[in-house]
Amino acid sequence: MFILLTSILLIGIGMSKVPIQEIYKIIIALLMVPLALYFAIKCSTLDSTWRLDADTLTISNSKKTVEFPLSNISHIRNLRRSGGNLIIINQNKGSAFRTWRNKLFQKEDDLPLLTQAIKEANIEYYDM
Repeated sequence: MFILLTSILLIGIGMSKVPIQEIYKIIIALLMVPLALYFAIKCSTLDSTWRLDADTLTISNSKKTVEFPLSNISHIRNLRRSGGNLIIINQNKGSAFRTWRNKLFQKEDDLPLLTQAIKEANIEYYDM
């Protein structure tokens, strides 16, 4: 979000310094907003690795690693949204864990294989 706001601010400052008519500045600035959105999304992605073992589900990225014992997982919900998926892991003991799967400007991933593996491990999986 910070990258997006900063880039929009820089576009505005840059367009204020260009010596052309105001209508052209506005049009150029509006056309640059999707480019700023694209770069903000590309710069803020955080790749994660999900590993499903015999007794644990491990989610790791460059910042942290979270492990869930399969016996503690009540169910997993996959809530589809326009820009991605909100995946909620509900636990028997403890609070629910939420993670966002971004689909904007991303290549295809292995979510269908993970879904199949979760169902084979007898974990309730709701795809909404």
